[in-house]
Amino acid sequence: MSYQGPRAGQFAVVRGVTHPCTYSPNDDRVILKTRQADNPDASLFTWHTSFGGWVAQLTSQDCDRVYAARTYGRWQGHRVAVDAVVGGIASVTYADSNGSWAGQNGFTQVDKYEYQGEVPVGELADVHEEQRDLTFNRWRDRTFGEAR
Repeated sequence: MSYQGPRAGQFAVVRGVTHPCTYSPNDDRVILKTRQADNPDASLFTWHTSFGGWVAQLTSQDCDRVYAARTYGRWQGHRVAVDAVVGGIASVTYADSNGSWAGQNGFTQVDKYEYQGEVPVGELADVHEEQRDLTFNRWRDRTFGEAR
């Protein structure tokens, strides 16, 4: 197995295979899309002309798991979200609570509370992926009844 790099986004595991997805909790819809040349699973995907690729629509019950993933680490003791790694340089988003520190240490302010920068990947510590189950509330309500 090869390392795919840091992940950020929503993913669905269907029949043991992980796919990027979009999940709509309001109507419990999971949409898988790919532009690969061949149909990845003819029993799931159909060609979608306007998208220009293969699309599958499922519910969360059709999936083994639906979750959001994000990669984090620490740089100089501060929490950062790792967006990408290219050639030994990590593109990161500051994910701690001291924006003035980020501004003073080479991060560029891109929004009111958002700072981004690049750091040597070798200087990152505690790099890990955090995952959040997107269907927990639906499962809880289905299993134990609606929350009141």
